[in-house]
Amino acid sequence: MSPRNPANPAGKFPLATYCLILAQLVVWIVVRRFLLQGGEWTQFALYPGAPDELGLIISPFIHIEPVHLGINLAVLWLFGTSLERTVGSFQFLFFYLGAAWFSSLMQWAVSTAFQVHPNLAASNAAVGSSGAVAGIMAAHLVRFPRARLSLPFNRSFTVPATPILTLWVVYTLFRAIITTVVGYSEGIGHWAHFGGFVFGLAMAQLMGLHHLARREMLAQTAEEAYASDNLLVAARAWSALLAMRPSDTHTRTALITTRLAMSDVPGARRLAREGLEALVKANDRPTAIELYEEYVELVPELDLPPGIRYRLGCWLADAGRDELAFRALWESVREDGATPSSAAALYRAGKLALERLQSPRHARQAWNCLLEQFPDSPWCDAARDSLRHLPA
Repeated sequence: MSPRNPANPAGKFPLATYCLILAQLVVWIVVRRFLLQGGEWTQFALYPGAPDELGLIISPFIHIEPVHLGINLAVLWLFGTSLERTVGSFQFLFFYLGAAWFSSLMQWAVSTAFQVHPNLAASNAAVGSSGAVAGIMAAHLVRFPRARLSLPFNRSFTVPATPILTLWVVYTLFRAIITTVVGYSEGIGHWAHFGGFVFGLAMAQLMGLHHLARREMLAQTAEEAYASDNLLVAARAWSALLAMRPSDTHTRTALITTRLAMSDVPGARRLAREGLEALVKANDRPTAIELYEEYVELVPELDLPPGIRYRLGCWLADAGRDELAFRALWESVREDGATPSSAAALYRAGKLALERLQSPRHARQAWNCLLEQFPDSPWCDAARDSLRHLPA
């Protein structure tokens, strides 16, 4: 089986997963060939009773039965590859080892504390990577709650992974409690499985995988709703996504487009205004310039807070977007009112019109406006001098 998740990032080779699979295969061959016959492998198991540091470290990598090994490696491959592509190889390896050792400690602690028959407790040694694999399954459940499982021989038939994993962990806890209460060992580390799963859930929350899953789910819902003209649902999904990541310009633009499709022009203006204001205050010139060029074409009568369009106009001029810079500087005068920045905007707009746009008419218009509206501005002398040198 393999988990189907269209949002799974591609292009990242799950190195840690395949290294763990290879390492456990090598260990199994060594155990079967050299240690199993003489019983030397037992020194690497984790026994109830006195803590054994060597057993704690090594036991999650020891398998005796090939079926045990095969199931663990298959599940590790099934869920580990997509999870590693999400969190990265180093974090995945840290996650796997943490789940392995935490699950072993839980199996040891419960077996030591609650086993009432000494002989039974002594034979209840813990080996295998089932606890670590359970942690990987739990993290996968948090990160990909909508993932589906498909069979290799019939990939068109899929089943949701979440109900299956939920039923499995409930059954595991039930069997763990029953076998502990009656003092009966099935030869299966139920507490290790449950402990690894709990570790995986906790670490997935700490790593913020649930936030990634929710953002992915909201984005998919919004895109599907917009494609089917369900604009209200799309707007709600984009709004929730933007609330989680206010700096996500793609989400903001998508929400603006949806608002305009709903004829909510005031809402689209507000979103564009807030986005550009945040980018200017963060001094993110490239993104601010790119979005301003898009928003002035997309949003009718875009209005900005005082001072924002003036800075955008200066940035546009520095970037060589001359026509858009001239319009931005001119518009900033209306938004900024009787302020020094308005006078500076008019003078700079005139210089831009004359030197780059080769338009003496627009230059004269800007400088005359400066002299009329701001006669006491320090820019007036420079404007008068420039007007005297304008061609007739």
